Amino acid sequence: MNTIGADIVLKTLAEEGVEVIFGYPGANTLPLHDRLAEGPIRHYLMRHEQAAAHAADGYARATGKVGVCLATSGPGATNLVTGIATAYMDSTPLVAITAQVDSDLWGRDAFQETDIIGITMPITKHSFMVRDVTQLASSLRQAFQLASTGRTGPVLVDIPKDILSAPCGDQPKKIPTAPPKRIEHPEQIERIAQALNRSERPVIIIGGGVKLGDACERASEFVQKAQIPFVTTMMGIGSVASANGFNLGFIGMHGNELANRTIHQADFILALGTRFTERSTSVIEEFAPLATVAQIDIDATSIGKNIKVDLAYEGEIQDALTALIPLIVPREREGWMGRIRVERDLQEAKLKDGGCGQAGNLIRKIQAAMPRETIVVPDVGLNQIWTVRTWQSHSPRSLLTSGGMGTMGFSVPAAIGAKLGAPDRDVVVICGDGGFYMNIQELATISSYRLPIKIVVINNGHLGMIRQIQDLFYESRFTTSELGETVDLTAVAKGFGIPAERVAVDEDPAEAIARMASAEGPYMLEAMVDQNNYVYPIIPPGASNMEMICGK
Repeated sequence: MNTIGADIVLKTLAEEGVEVIFGYPGANTLPLHDRLAEGPIRHYLMRHEQAAAHAADGYARATGKVGVCLATSGPGATNLVTGIATAYMDSTPLVAITAQVDSDLWGRDAFQETDIIGITMPITKHSFMVRDVTQLASSLRQAFQLASTGRTGPVLVDIPKDILSAPCGDQPKKIPTAPPKRIEHPEQIERIAQALNRSERPVIIIGGGVKLGDACERASEFVQKAQIPFVTTMMGIGSVASANGFNLGFIGMHGNELANRTIHQADFILALGTRFTERSTSVIEEFAPLATVAQIDIDATSIGKNIKVDLAYEGEIQDALTALIPLIVPREREGWMGRIRVERDLQEAKLKDGGCGQAGNLIRKIQAAMPRETIVVPDVGLNQIWTVRTWQSHSPRSLLTSGGMGTMGFSVPAAIGAKLGAPDRDVVVICGDGGFYMNIQELATISSYRLPIKIVVINNGHLGMIRQIQDLFYESRFTTSELGETVDLTAVAKGFGIPAERVAVDEDPAEAIARMASAEGPYMLEAMVDQNNYVYPIIPPGASNMEMICGK
């Protein structure tokens, strides 16, 4: 066969180390899909384009590599938007490839023509429209470089069908280039070290940037040397081992009361790879009022964006910590650590079952039944908070969830990507019935490829988090939050060819969990939970992190 643009696309992807693509075909992608049969890249046919983007996202989060998704023009491309936005908000490295109508039809309102570059401009690092077949390789290489360097994120490459079909010769090979060296400012690191060494009540905030910057080992080393307690954002969970004695939990609206109270009392905060969103800080003016704040981030736009920063360093977190560790003088700070121990005991005594009730106990039993290195993929809603408050993460890429965008329906397709990216690790989904409905069609993908993914649907018949907010802050007016109990989700799963069973969480689900954990292929467990099983603490709208509600 003669070489065409589609061959250049696949060859360039292979050179970039791509092994897996998640996609859905359309007429304009067919030149590319036709060539996929030649290998070596494996294409996984999802049942919806949004799921293809989430699967590529999950693959990237589980591996640290760039995830790739593929869709056709028009509705195929626009269906990717939610997944691209999810990746953008959480800085997931992703390349989204979309086919476009033929070049001579562009701008003429042709069938399935959409300005996908204009639509996605606010939610991508960059976008490419390839107008010449000779630009294919260079555009794709730039896309991968942009997606995987600096503050990582999604890049879109839009390719007209006639470019994919155009005959062409071999294009210039990739020329290795040294990444640009950031200007270092050692005096800024020295100032941060001096402020930390002088402090009496220091706390570290670990954000998702620590994972993205492959700085988890350095962060662990830093914590151990400095003997400083740390909190995490939701995206930072797992960056440093949970059970090392210094972990106070995660902060924010549904965070640990101990973490929020410790931040409020701190006199020095070192923020690593976090942009201080309102889900972590609540009322900004009342966040850490006594503290000198130092922030280290690779993205200059994130420094001081939401919180006033006293000391800043822009650069790779791993490099910054490498320079910072030798400057730290370990101190016991017994008074500070003693206060934290007393506060921890008070909170643990006050909050029964960790604030998660029967659902939290279910999740603990699931983790106990699964291998230690299991990847858990919670969805969004009460199920997400139950999981992140309960699951003990033992490694950085063991808990994958949609943080900044809060995308319901993320978990099932993201778990597909995670399993294909980490085939030697078990993968378990924990979602609510609301999020499960949003990408339920991907059960067909799991069944078709016989992916051994375990799915736990915690079913309360409601949009649980919405119900809790309505109950607490809208005088218990439960409008449009009831999903009902008319659907037999186990029957639905079996209809897709996936073994399933239903259990009541208030009874002993141990045997059902054991059957799920030992199943060789996919398995779904529908766990029925009381509609009033909420999550605590919770911070009311407009309140500060110190105004947590710990029960109704």
